[in-house]
Amino acid sequence: MNAYIYCFILSLLFLAAALYFSKTRVLNFKYSVFWISISLILIMLSLNKRLTEKMAGLVNISYAPAFLFVTGIVFAFFLIFYLTITISSLQNKITKLVQEIGIIKSTKGNGDS
Repeated sequence: MNAYIYCFILSLLFLAAALYFSKTRVLNFKYSVFWISISLILIMLSLNKRLTEKMAGLVNISYAPAFLFVTGIVFAFFLIFYLTITISSLQNKITKLVQEIGIIKSTKGNGDS
């Protein structure tokens, strides 16, 4: 199987999965937009061999289909980094909420005595 066809099939599967999970509301809208965008970019690169070879040449990758995989990996790293930021933010919010609930409970406990 040709590497371009393989990348095209994988990109279609990711696109179908992103659309399905977005439709069933399992995947948040902003993440579905991210995955749909990545899938469309990879589909475009898989279908346009000249563009892929030109982009691979710009970053000095001699085997152009490897550029498709590198592009996917780079996008995945961006997503992982973004999710790490999101998790850190949520963890800070949870810590603040737990502290506020502790203060509220301790205040109510002292007022009842």
